[in-house]
Amino acid sequence: MIPLTPKEVVIRIARIVLGESRVHDYLIKRGIELRHLQDGYTSENNLNCKGSELSESPKSTANKQQLIFMADGKWMHGGLTDRLRGMASAYKFASERGLNFKIFHESPFLLQDILQPNKVNWIIDESEISRDSSTAKPVLLYREDFDNDSALERQLDPTHEQFHLYSCVDTLNEKFPEYFNKLFKPSPLLQHELDRYKSILGTNYISYSFRFQNMLGDFKEFTFKELPANDKQELLNAALTSLQRETDNLQKQHEVSKILVTADSPTFLAKAAQMPNVETVKGESIHIDFNSSKKATDYLKSFTEFFLISQAKTAKLYSNAKFKTYPSNFPKYAASLGHVPYEIVRD
Repeated sequence: MIPLTPKEVVIRIARIVLGESRVHDYLIKRGIELRHLQDGYTSENNLNCKGSELSESPKSTANKQQLIFMADGKWMHGGLTDRLRGMASAYKFASERGLNFKIFHESPFLLQDILQPNKVNWIIDESEISRDSSTAKPVLLYREDFDNDSALERQLDPTHEQFHLYSCVDTLNEKFPEYFNKLFKPSPLLQHELDRYKSILGTNYISYSFRFQNMLGDFKEFTFKELPANDKQELLNAALTSLQRETDNLQKQHEVSKILVTADSPTFLAKAAQMPNVETVKGESIHIDFNSSKKATDYLKSFTEFFLISQAKTAKLYSNAKFKTYPSNFPKYAASLGHVPYEIVRD
């Protein structure tokens, strides 16, 4: 069991003494302040000022209140999986409460360049987003261990037209594929990549994912530190040995053709690609929250891997107990999207 930090101890005691709702509401209010999510909003009596010009604030579609999922660079919005599950969860909440749902994802790229609306038109232009505090307000969800639907409900009110949601929490569980597919389909750019790799992989392949963060010293992410040289080599060898076992098993299973390997380490991927029957998606491994490029093509690799995992026969994640490799949700959610059997290979 992971020991609790002093902060978590205080939160647990407060939940018992004050109740979950009061504690969660305080944490959300404090989170909005710390993240400066209220910056940029002004009160102009439903009028926006720009220089000497005045124009009416954007109005909600069909006079319905709007819940807008925001990825505008005000704060770290999480990795790809965090964002996708946050958007799908937000849409479920909005649809159950009759709210008009939109996604404003421009940080660090326009989401619609890679994912396009499927059954729901979620695209909203920046000019349609109000920054009038009497019309719009930021709302926040960021902890998995509270009742987030009720917390979001308490942040809504009848006076505002738009609620700008910052969130990466999952309130869907097994319903993730249902709401994801209502929202998204691959753009032509992404579909071209998927078709190209499917022609290489065939229809009978498995996926094996590895998540090292910066342990091998070749993937920039937050403040994670690389291991000492000897430990780096030991972890690299252990992961490659595990992959070798999978390729050996593959040769005994005539119904499976190849292994799709995904990882955040260029060093590992380069060595894995030299193994027989192993395929990797070409391109630079980058974290969506720690890269400033505005080019959607720079993030295409991760989306391609996500959809390819969702179409595999089985999906696996490597876990190393000694080095405490990160229990990534990336292959788990990708597998759930395609109802693919998923397992963690523990080393």
